[in-house]
Amino acid sequence: MRTSHIVLFTLALGPLAAVSQVVELGPEITPFQRFQLHPHLDKAFEAMSRGDGRRAISELEQAHRLAPQSAVIALHLATAYSRYGEAQKAEALLKSQVKRNPGDRRLIEALRGLERAVPPVPALAPASEPTAAAPVTETAPAAAPKSAAPTKSVDVTSSPVPSRATPRRPAQRPASTPRQRHGTGLVQKTAPAVPGYAAAAAAYAAVDRGETRVALQHARTAAQQAPDNVEYQRLLVYLLLENGHDVEAAATMAQVEQQANLQADPAWRTLHESLQQRRAWGYFDQARQARSRGDLVEAVQRAQQGLEQMPNVLAHRLQLLGLLLEGQQYARAEQVANDGLAVADHASLRVLRAAALQAQGRTGEAAQAFDAALTMPHLTQHEQQSYRIIAADAALAAGQPERAQVLIAPLGAGTDPGVLARQAEVDTALRRVISPASLYTAALRLPMVNCFGSAYTPGCEIWPGPNPADPASEIAQAAYRAYASRDYAEAAEKAGQAMQLNPAHQPYLLLRLQALISGGNTTQAITEADRYLESRPSAPEVLALRSRLRQQLGQTEAASSDARAALQAGRLSLSSEVDLLLQEGRRDEAAALFAEAVSTPALRQSTDPDLAYLATRVGDDRTGLDVFNRAHAAGKLPSTSLQDAAYTATRMVDNERSMLYFREAIDAAEAGRLQLSSRQKFATRRELADRERTWGVNALLGYRGMSPGSVAAQPGAYSDIAQLVGEAYWRPQGYRDGSFWEVYGGLAQTIYSKDGGPRGAETMQGALGLRVKPLRDHNLVLAIERRIKIGSLSHNDWLVRAGYSGGFGTDLRVDVPHWNTLNVYVEAGRFLRRKQDYLTFEAQAGRSFRMGDPDARWVLFPHAVLGVDYNSWRTAAGYNGAAGAGIGLGARYWFREDKYHAPRSYLDLSLQHRWRLAGDERGKGWFLRAALVY
Repeated sequence: MRTSHIVLFTLALGPLAAVSQVVELGPEITPFQRFQLHPHLDKAFEAMSRGDGRRAISELEQAHRLAPQSAVIALHLATAYSRYGEAQKAEALLKSQVKRNPGDRRLIEALRGLERAVPPVPALAPASEPTAAAPVTETAPAAAPKSAAPTKSVDVTSSPVPSRATPRRPAQRPASTPRQRHGTGLVQKTAPAVPGYAAAAAAYAAVDRGETRVALQHARTAAQQAPDNVEYQRLLVYLLLENGHDVEAAATMAQVEQQANLQADPAWRTLHESLQQRRAWGYFDQARQARSRGDLVEAVQRAQQGLEQMPNVLAHRLQLLGLLLEGQQYARAEQVANDGLAVADHASLRVLRAAALQAQGRTGEAAQAFDAALTMPHLTQHEQQSYRIIAADAALAAGQPERAQVLIAPLGAGTDPGVLARQAEVDTALRRVISPASLYTAALRLPMVNCFGSAYTPGCEIWPGPNPADPASEIAQAAYRAYASRDYAEAAEKAGQAMQLNPAHQPYLLLRLQALISGGNTTQAITEADRYLESRPSAPEVLALRSRLRQQLGQTEAASSDARAALQAGRLSLSSEVDLLLQEGRRDEAAALFAEAVSTPALRQSTDPDLAYLATRVGDDRTGLDVFNRAHAAGKLPSTSLQDAAYTATRMVDNERSMLYFREAIDAAEAGRLQLSSRQKFATRRELADRERTWGVNALLGYRGMSPGSVAAQPGAYSDIAQLVGEAYWRPQGYRDGSFWEVYGGLAQTIYSKDGGPRGAETMQGALGLRVKPLRDHNLVLAIERRIKIGSLSHNDWLVRAGYSGGFGTDLRVDVPHWNTLNVYVEAGRFLRRKQDYLTFEAQAGRSFRMGDPDARWVLFPHAVLGVDYNSWRTAAGYNGAAGAGIGLGARYWFREDKYHAPRSYLDLSLQHRWRLAGDERGKGWFLRAALVY
């Protein structure tokens, strides 16, 4: 195809390039493809602007391979083929694309324009140029310089800019002399030259060849030779612009305008606009580069300068708005958007204005602005999706998940990652969370303005913003670790730092307040909660926490006021709402609320241990144990919850599960996953030992009184005797929940009597009984016992009795070398046949000393003792009771322990001396006991 045909085809596609500035790449182009395409399009148009056809075609071909369905990209590629002499490829491409997009009129018109391309008709000569002789060549210069490189297809957020005016060239040449041939040479005679004409003609010819630098040299010569010729000056300005000499072009224009009135000249006005366009583009590109370097200050400055050059070009305003939002200059962004809306009402400006309002906390105005943008006509599918997601992000950040759900509902589920991600967030925000630590708090995702362009044509698209990185994430994790380690001071300090870095994330505030409370700084916690609520009076979780604090301090009225406000505000976590109802004495409502919550699909199979704790607080141990078990099976039960799970299993009489959890707690402590003090470790082993006990054997030798609760041959005997007792018991159902029952049997006999009383086999007494510990948390024991006659002096009878014991410090301690000890026991019984009643009471108070290091198992117990006996059968002296007090020394050796069990057996020796307080003589003297508990 001849050069003139190519030029004409390029000019024919020129309108398409202009239209493409206001038409997006197409709804069939996905967001991911857009990011892939823009770099190739940028490089292609940049290559066109510098005349590098090979590079331009290569980049456009890659873009076409990435998006073969795009008619816009196909048009640009066909233009490049034609412009750089590959018209057949252009025609083949257009025909192929018409088959792919049969209804696209742009493709059809472009193909027709290619087929009917003809040489251009020369324009009229400039009126100011005289007709004179000029050099004549074999082929006339091409009719017009190359058009500016076409611009990429962009979103409606780009704005059209006028193309540069092509200077008119002379159409009539001066008459030439006849040509004469001599040999193979060509000789021509020329008429006298017109000033500047030859240089101008050479400039036009160089433009046709794409040699703009050479053309500029000739244009300078023409302008110098004919300074009054406006057409030559316009040619010079045009080529100065083409070669990037914008400053010189502006100076030349100003100089020419002083000599001639060109305000009414359309071509001159177009050159003015082209100069402004170039300057604005320079600032636009500098702003992009500054932003890529992270210099937002310079980026904003350059974008502002670009907008001042071309205030009616939307892309420059959008670029500035995006940078202002990124730089958190929200009030200024609002004003820039308002200024733009006063010029032209664009949905993109409405969206960015709404984002600026949202960032300033004006959520109501922001919602109205978003809604107004979404109802504007002629929004593309891509714009509808992007703008709805942006509005949904604002709603989520404002704590309005219901509104976010409505906004994204028209987009459908589909497979778009952005829509799916927002739907998941909406579902999370609408779901009832169990604890405040699980609160969903969405950070505000401001929209992102993505700017691009080439060949001095800017374009911008608005995209939903990415999830902002949490600047406090690392330090917040340190705070949580410190809290778990019970380093509450460190946890409070770290949580405070996290709050400063991310003040919108409320869980960091709640963590700090809870750490202050746990560290004993309740007053400071209330002060900080008060300060927070001054600016956010309806923050329900903070109100709930302050209510609990005030309740602990006895400020019941203030606590109740906070509780009512928090419950009315709504959107509380399940645990906070239940705890407030319990605090207010509304236990039935709390239980009903919890039962309703756990029946929902979201919580029915929950493995969150917090739900188990909440269940136990409302008295639903069955649900609590189920949750603990599910969490354990899923590997989500933290080591810190193992003991709580064990106790819950105990209350549900699931001893096997309880013992499993206690064993794992011991393992976790050994491995360092569970921080337990030596006392806590020992207590855990004691719990496991108690629960695994199903039988036992006791033996007792006592002089002057038996240990309370034993099978004595003669309870409350009135003489100085020594008795030997043996007993075995069995717990058929094990420990259960601590309210167990036992079957027991024993033998007892008197082995010594100071006054020569009965002793030996004739005093042997048998017993078989059933005893029950009915209360889980109290050591009350009820027994019914059949006394079986074995020796001649024993008897058959039924005995019913009740015993109660209490005190502290009676077990071994491994954390301290000595500790206070108090042991109190009282027992009452009645022999039914003999109609004999008895009562015995004994209290021992002293201090226990472990003999040796923490691994030692000998304990000495010096103590004071008080004993009281009562028997309905009176003595010969008329007494039926005695009381005495004195001092004693006990020694106990603990044994039978291992990794999982505290010592399960002990040997106990005790020697006391008492002085009579009341009653007969049995209340005074020496008392000796030796006991084996196995």
